[in-house]
This record gives sequence, structure tokens and C-alpha cells, in this order.
Amino acid sequence: MNAKTLALDQYNRDRRRLNTRLGLFMVALIPLPAILLHARFEPLQMLATVVAVAVGAGIVYPVWWRSKRHPYREDAREKRTQLISATCRTVAFISLVGLMVSWVLGTDSSAWIALVFLAAGTTAFIVGLEVEERWKRVLRQRAAQLAGDT
Repeated sequence: MNAKTLALDQYNRDRRRLNTRLGLFMVALIPLPAILLHARFEPLQMLATVVAVAVGAGIVYPVWWRSKRHPYREDAREKRTQLISATCRTVAFISLVGLMVSWVLGTDSSAWIALVFLAAGTTAFIVGLEVEERWKRVLRQRAAQLAGDT
């Protein structure tokens, strides 16, 4: 195995460790709405706080972490993949929040707006996932070529 393949393996182990820690952090945040209610937050303040924490812990931090540790972080395709992935994740998450808020309003027009949010979020999620998978295939092909060359 060459240095890049070993670096990718180490990166994957570190990424799994990060995902485990973030999952435990999210479980620890389950009582956050109850704490905010007890602190007498307004519903809009509570929604904004929970969304900010979720976007920070679920999107911003993992993208930042990846930009610092990925073996191909200097590659232009990796940077483009990160940008598209972060944008699509954020749009999908915000669309999900918009879907829930629109659905709660309960009017006919808000139901249609909720469906638009659902379509936008689903599309953004699929595009982001496809871009990530395409880049992973390229990395696997590179690793196979490098393993075959040695």
C-alpha cells in the first residue's frame, strides 16, 4: 500500500470516530428543547437555536473537519465536492425546517408551500449525495490504480 492509500484508510477511521462522537453529542442534545422551554424562550427563538446548533454540529463542523484532514484536501475536485455537498446539505436541512413550519400552519397555500420545500429538499439531498458518491468512486479508482502500480 502506498502513502495515499494509508492516509485514506486513516482518514476513514478518523471520520467514523467523528461520526460516533457527533452522534453521541446529538443524543446529549435531546433535552435541549425542554431546557429552552424552562428558560422561557419564545417558539421562534427556540427554533432558531435548535436549527443553529443542528446546522453547526451536523453540517458546518463535519465539513470544516473534512477540509482540514482529507488526504486530497488540496485537490480542486475535492474542494468543489465539499462546496456542493455543504450547500446541498444546508439547503436540504433548511427545506426540511421550512416544510415543518409550513405544514404546521395548516392552510391550503401552506400545504403547497410545504410540498415545494419537500421537493427542493429532496432534490438538494439527492444532488449532494450523488456528487459525494461520484467523488468516492474516483478516489477508489485512484487507490486501485496506485495499488496496481506498486
